This record gives sequence, structure tokens and C-alpha cells, in this order.
Amino acid sequence: MKYLDIESFRTLNTRLSFPTTSGDRHVLGRIEAYSCKAAGTDKKLYRYLENKYQEELEEAKALTPEQSSLTNIASPFGPLTQPASRKMLFYLIATLNASFPDYDFSSLNADQFTKEPSPDYCLKSISTTLLNVGCPATLKTSRMWDSIDDVINIDECDVYSYMPDPESDPYEAEGPVWS
Repeated sequence: MKYLDIESFRTLNTRLSFPTTSGDRHVLGRIEAYSCKAAGTDKKLYRYLENKYQEELEEAKALTPEQSSLTNIASPFGPLTQPASRKMLFYLIATLNASFPDYDFSSLNADQFTKEPSPDYCLKSISTTLLNVGCPATLKTSRMWDSIDDVINIDECDVYSYMPDPESDPYEAEGPVWS
């Protein structure tokens, strides 16, 4: 994944760091864009995830269909037996690794992600959160969603949330990580 330096995102990011209206917390928000072209470490990660899946698949062959969670799992990306489903998992893990380089997300599983009902659902949720913590000017004056839509065409997106298990979440004490 390659970080894409988008000028409108840089401008938005300066407005997404602010104290809350209560003054007892500080929001450090950011919007980033990445290409989906795999770089060197991404290619290694993809091979690692594919090898891990193939090993799990071989182990699953020795089990009865009822015992094998691998063949029965319904991931938010579709059946993990399909390469496109595994590729989506790879993209999300690679994006998290690029966004949070101090952490390694390569051991995540598909069940740690959920597919959101629609992009509009997420836009409303994020907008409401920003309004509730005291950032209405960013939404009104910056045309935040228009700037994002210019880059990614929001209506054509599938949106996934990372739902970490408490033991492996680097931000457990600080709250959720959204991607």
C-alpha cells in the first residue's frame, strides 16, 4: 500500500485535531488515502496470509465438515474459499499496517471485521460523532464528505469496521480503531 498525499485531506486533517467541547479530551483525527498496489512488504504479507490460509485448509481437510470452521465460516467479504474474499481481507490488514506502523495486524482474522450496512450509514455515524464532540465547523465549512468523495467515490464503496478482540487491541484503553 502506498500512502497518497492528497492536498484536500491535509487541509481536513488540520481541522480534525481539536479539543472536545467539554475540554477534557482531545480528538486526533485523520483521513488518509492509500493505493491498492502491493509494495514489497505488502507482497510478503499477502504470501504469508495465503500460506496461512492454505495450511488451515489442509488441516481442515482432516476434519469433518461440521468440525471445520474454515469451510463453514461466512466472512464479511464472502466465502474465504474465494481468492477475492481473501484479497479483501489482505487489503484491510495492509491498510491497518500502513496506517498504524507501530502495530502489526497481520494475525487478524476475517471475523474481526464487519461489513457496514452502507456508506451513508457510516457517514451519518461519523458526522454525528463529530458534531457531538464539538466539531461542527469541519463538517459545514470544509465540505469534508465532498472532498472524500472526490477521491474515492463513496457511493461505490464497501465499508468495513475492525472489531478487535480485547486481548490484541492496541487501543483497548483508548477506544476503537476505525478504518
